[in-house]
Amino acid sequence: MNANDVASEGLRLISRLADEASSVAMVAGYVALGAAVLVGRSLLDVAGETRRRLSSLGPRPREQETRRHGAA
Repeated sequence: MNANDVASEGLRLISRLADEASSVAMVAGYVALGAAVLVGRSLLDVAGETRRRLSSLGPRPREQETRRHGAA
């Protein structure tokens, strides 16, 4: 085994490690994106439920306009 063989083997190893690292990073990115979407949807659901349960807040101005137009 000469220096050229060692160098080419080293480059091959580095290339494989870089490919695996980019694959892991891509999967981690998709997992993080999915988690962010789930958390965001959960927060929106909680906010909507809280809004519905707090009847003391009353309807929003846009809802009042819709109700008036619908009744007329």
